Order: sequence, then C-alpha cells, then structure tokens
Amino acid sequence: MIQSIDLFLSSKKLSGEAINEVVKIRKSDPARKVRSGGKNVPGTYPSKKMGFTIQFESHTLELAGIIEKEMSSNVLEFYDQPPSFKIDYLIKGTKKGHLYTSDFFVIEENWIGWEEWKTEEELIKLSMKWPNRYSVDEFGVWRCPPAEKYAEKYGLSFRIRTDKDLNRKFIRNVKFLEDFILKANELSVEDNVIRGILKVAALNPGITLNNFLELEDNFKADDIYSLLILGELYIDTNNEVIPDYSARLYINKEYKEAYKNMVSSSASEGPENTISFKLQSGEKLLWDDVEWEIINVGLNNVYLKSADSTTEIPITTLEYFIKEGKIKGLSKIDTIQNEEIELLNSASLKDLEDANKKYNIILPYINKTVNLGNNKEVVTDRTIYNWIKSYRDAEKKFGNGYVGLLSKENKKGNKTQRLDRDLQTLMEKFIQDNYENLKQSTMRSVYLKFEQECYKNHLNPPCYFTFTKNVHKTPRHEQDKKRKGDKAAYNNGEFSLYLNFDTPRHGDRVFEICHIDHTQLDIELVCSITGKNLGRPWLTFLIDAYSRRILALYISFDPPSYRSNMMVLRECVKKHSRFPSTIVVDGGKDFNSVYFDTLLSRNYCTKKIRPGSKPRYGSVIERLFGTTNQMFIYNLTGNTQLTKNVRQVSKNVNPKNLAIWTLEKLYEYLSRWAYEIYDKTEHSGIGATPQNMYENSILKGGERNATRIAYDEVFRILTLPSTRKGTAKVIPGYGVKINRFYYWHSSFRNGQIENTSVQVRYDPFNMGVGYAYINKRWIELKSEKYNVLKNRTEKELNIAFQELKTRAKLSEKKTGVTAKMITDFLNSLEAEEVLLKQRLKDRATRNLFVIEGGLKETFEEEVQNKNEQVINENIKLVVDNTENSNEIKIDDIVFERYEEL
Repeated sequence: MIQSIDLFLSSKKLSGEAINEVVKIRKSDPARKVRSGGKNVPGTYPSKKMGFTIQFESHTLELAGIIEKEMSSNVLEFYDQPPSFKIDYLIKGTKKGHLYTSDFFVIEENWIGWEEWKTEEELIKLSMKWPNRYSVDEFGVWRCPPAEKYAEKYGLSFRIRTDKDLNRKFIRNVKFLEDFILKANELSVEDNVIRGILKVAALNPGITLNNFLELEDNFKADDIYSLLILGELYIDTNNEVIPDYSARLYINKEYKEAYKNMVSSSASEGPENTISFKLQSGEKLLWDDVEWEIINVGLNNVYLKSADSTTEIPITTLEYFIKEGKIKGLSKIDTIQNEEIELLNSASLKDLEDANKKYNIILPYINKTVNLGNNKEVVTDRTIYNWIKSYRDAEKKFGNGYVGLLSKENKKGNKTQRLDRDLQTLMEKFIQDNYENLKQSTMRSVYLKFEQECYKNHLNPPCYFTFTKNVHKTPRHEQDKKRKGDKAAYNNGEFSLYLNFDTPRHGDRVFEICHIDHTQLDIELVCSITGKNLGRPWLTFLIDAYSRRILALYISFDPPSYRSNMMVLRECVKKHSRFPSTIVVDGGKDFNSVYFDTLLSRNYCTKKIRPGSKPRYGSVIERLFGTTNQMFIYNLTGNTQLTKNVRQVSKNVNPKNLAIWTLEKLYEYLSRWAYEIYDKTEHSGIGATPQNMYENSILKGGERNATRIAYDEVFRILTLPSTRKGTAKVIPGYGVKINRFYYWHSSFRNGQIENTSVQVRYDPFNMGVGYAYINKRWIELKSEKYNVLKNRTEKELNIAFQELKTRAKLSEKKTGVTAKMITDFLNSLEAEEVLLKQRLKDRATRNLFVIEGGLKETFEEEVQNKNEQVINENIKLVVDNTENSNEIKIDDIVFERYEEL
C-alpha cells in the first residue's frame, strides 16, 4: 500500500476535491456485500498487497482480475465495491438515474479511477438493452459514458474490463505458484542444488518441467518452483502452462529468446468466416444465433428487427461485432463450405470407414506410384477411376478431395418437409403456448387441443407421433425451464468441467481447491455410559477437489456451526500441516461469519460460495456424502433407511430402538474407512485412488514446506473465536469481560496494561477459560465463575440463556439475563432436566476429541475424580455435570456474532 497518500496524490496534480474523493474511498468499507444471483460464484480473496480481504462477484472473472492486480507492480492499491454514485442516461428517450456501484477502485502509477468487470457476451446483451449506457468506440474498447462523466468531475477515470483483457494462462500459473509467491521472502535453496539445476537447464534448453522432474538427478519440485520465484530459472508464464508440466524451462528469458527459433512450431487457422454485407435496409444478419433484419440506418444508430423484438445499436458497436465475427451476413453465406461441413457431419461411422478404405486404395494412383493398368486390388479399374474422379472433383470444389469419397446414400430420398408450412407453424406455436408453460399439461392433452384447432382452421392434423417428435425438438433443459422453472431444469443443464476453457474446475494440485460441507448421518446413536438415545450425529468433511482425498472429518451431535468449521480445519492442519488455498462452501450462516472469514484470510485462503440450489458446484463433496452412506453407514445397525417410509416402521424395527453405536465408536470406524479404505479405493471420477492422486501431486507440484503450519498452542488459540470487537478493556481488579463474564490473570496487575484494550479469544468447548494477547504472547485467563463454567460448552450456556429469557418473558418481567442468573441456573437442579441431553452429547464429543485449548481431562477421568457419584437412573450424570460443556455463547446477543450459528 502507498506509504504517503497525500504526497502521491499531490504529485499527480489532482484537485482538492479529487483528493478528498480518493481519501474517502480509501477509508470507506465496501458499499455492499457481494452475493450469488444463482449462477455466479462469489467469495473473498486474502490480498497480501492490501492487507485485507477483497470481495469478488465471479470466480472466473473478477477473481482473475484481483490476482492480476495482486501481481502487477504497476497497481499500488485497489478497493472492492467502492461507495456508490449516481449515473444518468437515456432509455428510449426517457432519462434514467440511479445509484451505481463499480467493482473496484484502482490506484496505479499513472491511472486512478473506477473499474467494472463484465464478460464480452454480457456486454453485448447490455448494449442492446441500454445502448446509451454501454457501447463500443471506434477502437473496439467498451465504454460506459454515464460513469465516465461522473469520474471526469474529479479528473479521475473509469474503464470497463472484459474477459478478453485477461491472460488465463498467466492467472492459472500464478494460482499454481501462489504458495511460493506468498512466502517469497522465506524461500531458500542450497547452493549445490542450484548449481545442479542450472547446469541441467543450460545443457537442455527448453526441457519440459515433466522431463526435468523425471531426471535421475532427483531434483525436488519445490526447489525448481522456488528458483522460478527467485528469478534463477525462467518459464514464459504468459504463454506456457506450468500445472500441465509441459512448460519449458530456461536459465533466463534472454536464453529462451535465443533458442525459440530452434523449436519448430506451427499453427494453421482456417479462413475468416466473417461475411461482409452492405449497411442498408433489408440486409439480414446472424447475431448470437438469432436472425435480424436491418430496418433503418441512421447517422449514429442502426435499427434491427428479429422475430420477437426490435432494438437499436450504435454503428460503432455493430462494426466492432462484425470485426470480431459476432455478426455475420446471411445473404452471402459460403454455401460451398457449409456443404463440405454438412457432408462430414452427416457421414455415419460406416461411411467414414468406407471412405478411408477408398482413400487408401487410390492414394498410390494419386501419388502416381502405381498406374491403373497395374491394378492388383479386388475392385475394377473403372471403380478406381470413378473414385479418383470423385476425389479430384471434390478437391476442386472444396479444396479437400476426401469428402468426395463419402457415400451419397444418405442424400437419397425426399428430405423436404412433408407438412404444410401453415400447419408446421401452427404446431410449433401451439407447442410453445400450450405445452411449454407452467401448467404442466401432458403431450396427449395438448395434442387433442391442437387437433381441434387444426379442424377449425381447415387443416389436416398430423399423427400424434409426428406431434411428439416436434415437441422433443426443443432441448430438454430449455423445455424443463419453461415447464418447471430454473431449479428443476438444472439437472439437465450442461455440466462444466472447467471454470474457463483452460482452467480445470477442481484445480491443478492438492490443497488448491477444497470443499467443506455438513450432513446429518442416517444413523441413531446412544450414550456410551447410560445407553440413552442421543439422536443422529452431524458429519463435517473437508475434501480436496483435485485428488478427492478426505483431508479431515469432524463428527458431533451439534448442528453445523462455526465450531464445526474450526474443528475440521484444525484436524486438517494437525494431519497435514497445510491449509487450503481456496475453500468452497455453501451459503450457510456458519460460513458467512466474520470469525470464519478472519480464520481464512489469516491463512491466505480464498473463500468461494456455491450458488444456492446448484448442487453440481459442490458435486465432489455431495457425492462423497452419498458414498459414505452407501458404503459405510447403511451397513451399521441403527441406520435410518427405514424411516424414509414412516408407515412401514414398527416398534421392533425402529432405528431408535435398535441403536447400539456410540459417537466414540462411530468416529473410530468412520475415520478408518475414510483414511484407509476410501483413500485406497479407485475413484471413478479420476481413474485413480485418492491417495495416489495426492502423492503424485505432491511429487510434481511440490511439498511446499514454506507454507507448512505448525499445529501448536499459538495455532490453536488463533483458531479460537473472539468477541464482536475482537478486543476487551482491562478493568482494574476485574480483568476483561468476554461474553458477559470477567476473566482474570495476574499479568493484569500492571499499571501499563490496566484500562487498555487487548485482543481476546475464548474456547467454545470450555467457557471456564479465555485468552488475552499481552506483551506479545497469548496467556490463559480463568473465569470469575471458573468452578461453574469449567468444561461447559458455549452451546450449553446458550441453552441456559435462552431458557432464562423464555421464563422472563412468560413471567412478564422486563429484567435482562445477567451472568449471576446464568451461573445460579447452571448450579440448580432444575437445570438438569433442561441440559441433561446436551451434556451427554458434549461428553461424547469430549471423549472423542479431547479438545485442545483448556480441557485436560476426559469425562471418564472426571467421573473418577468425583468418586463416581452415581445416584440413580434419573440423575446418574447430573451430579457430575459441572464438567459438562455445550457450545453457544450466551453473550452473543450483546458481544458475539455467532449466536445465530
């Protein structure tokens, strides 16, 4: 970021008004929070350049733009969703004004202004809808005159960026090397390794990355990528693709330039298909697969008409579309070339086999290595002569003789439309109006109505079979969209394997893209001590999209919350010492908390949000949930498959009565299945086992040791949540207040610390302790009510808080719920009934994970320490419940943002 913004802006000779505008934008929060409109994938990117997260609305466009800015030395600062401003423009002669929010405000060395990102296709549609808002100038640059007018008031700029401005190969390479780029200052390679790598690169200029990694010298991928970042090796990142391991290595850029002519490369492109036409009334155009007719040509605009609508478009925009090949003239289409394509497309597999056979027979005669008189083939000279003639004729006509050898059998017969044109038009309109709508009419009922309509118009109706054939001409996805809506049509939509043409949707390496999601398992569990049914548990998976490997799992009885996310990410770091580069989540509240965003940004992790009702965006993890149920859960006693048909469930087969599995045992065997059996089973989607894919990626993509995270006390504390403010004031004699309770440590007896604000954290699984950052280290605090809150979870306190709030409401008392009221309630016998089941669930979780960060004993040890105070069936566990915990914070209402999670 710019050290002295005043000096920088003054050097640009901006007016005082412009400087104030820039300063205001720099100090402002984003004007809005980006959301998914159902098709886009929004998220946040942890910008190292800016020191905070930057929002993006599209992970294929704006995210790429952010990465470009992050890597550009010319870009000094950039801010997402800057304050809105008003723009005015004409729509059909009427002035329209509204607030507008650009995507970014960018400060570059020689450019300052607002920036909007749109795809070329989107801009084409918008320019038709609002030609006075979006247009193309004579240089083919997209413009937004209303926004430019606002920027000019301050002497600043406005620009539109499109997908054409991006170098996708460069963006993909940056994402692949991101771990090394972020830790560039910490990279180091031993001198003897550097000499060895450079020697091989010098002796083998242009050697591919894959071949380099397979040399017997056993060079490590990490060393090669480190030397790339340090500038000791060179790959043309603008034109080569590193993740494919086909990129060519050189010792420097100059060496590459000198060597490039020694590497043969060729690229042939077909002739331009753009058809010229006169800009005059009556000319017909093909634009976005829609036929348009020019109805009038003005001084500045061209007026077009299609079957459904009319529009006007600036002449400069039209000329740009023609230049780009987006608009073609229909009156002069190259029928010869179309005929050639039609011949190839209509040929069957048998036709192609026959043509290949003919070609192989006549090739010696065409090359004049054999004369017709010396024919040794099984066919006659006359037949060979005819084939050669067909070949030569096609060569003259199409420039390609092969198509002349294709069979003409499929051209025989009458292929013209048999139905009367009026009848065909009526049928198509009837299908659109009466079948393709939300009434859900059947084809038979629509046909009967159509039949009556034909008789009314004195037309002979076609048979029902012909009618259904015409119904099925419309693509299934498009038809379902009209009949059932977008959500139902989604299943028949196109499945994208790539984010862009050259960007794999699951990433190029392990830990690049990971998915987190939760599901409630189809099995009833019991308490390991009382045998009491505790219900169905929730499972959280963290899965690597590239290898399909399960990186971590977490299981508990509590519904999904930020605590589940915290624990599964802790488990990932504990097992792999790595943090994902990108995490894909759904739109749940637990994934939209400030705590979760802070945890990701602290570890340079980008968050992407899957659109609602679009399961394919999370198909990797959704499929895994199904696999887990099918391969594991449904083989266990107490699974709930039967409950899907409630009427068939009797008492003796009710899963609640058959339950025998405990949370502890389920976790043990589920972990074994996930980390051993599933991990070593071939995955049909990748053609290999998750373990093999993971290990191969590490081998070629590098271990990336620079990004390793130590699973220590500091990491565990940093993954703990904080209060709304993130800090608390040290009150002399009391300490800091966290979630309505005071926490204390002897370090607070310091005049320099008293009455200052310090960073605080709390453990949602043990509300008896908290943490404060003092003198550059984290210290553990104890609550003023430690004996009551020890090992009680945040959720248990929340249940108590809600219970007291409900009682106060019923008694019509308007007093608030205080910390004393909560602790008194927790100590009371009446709380046992309310909290008993939750305590049993919490104890099962504690026995399982032994949560770090305060909890030192498992439940069994607590029972022994209490001399196993067992009373009777009713309060067997109640006596020991001071050790029980349950996670939801009570002070959420005032201080915490996680209450609703």
